[in-house]
Amino acid sequence: MNSLNNLPKSMVERAVWARNEFIKHPKNSQIDDEQLIWCFNKKDGFWYSIIGNYSSSSPEEKRIKNFEKEQKIESLNNFYDKENIKKLKELEYWSKVRKIILERDNYTCQICGKKGESKLHIHHILKRLAGGQNFYDNLITVCPSCHAKADRGLYNPNWQ
Repeated sequence: MNSLNNLPKSMVERAVWARNEFIKHPKNSQIDDEQLIWCFNKKDGFWYSIIGNYSSSSPEEKRIKNFEKEQKIESLNNFYDKENIKKLKELEYWSKVRKIILERDNYTCQICGKKGESKLHIHHILKRLAGGQNFYDNLITVCPSCHAKADRGLYNPNWQ
């Protein structure tokens, strides 16, 4: 009992109760992952440790909750890893397609003729929302200002 001397009175009372309970009914006790013995008090519905701690959950319930939490985390990590890999592949694919279209159109806006490299956009003639795909014949090079016009249909869509 010397180890209990520095604890508050309420903790000492819980610890003494749990120790006595463990001695009387060892089969009704549970040991947590830190090798600490816990006993259930039917009167108040709490678990008490032999060092005076208390909990509304048993060591086994805590293990199950922790296992379920770890499973959820692992599942989320796997999901996000797959999503990130998918997005990375899409980005790599789109970068290749973009480069091919820019080279095909000689880095020139196909509406106004402006030349450039970094500021040019790739426009879907038939929008993706309308079923347009990333096929080369559905993509053209446009400058930012013409891209806005192209999105509103203010151009002749009969491309050469």
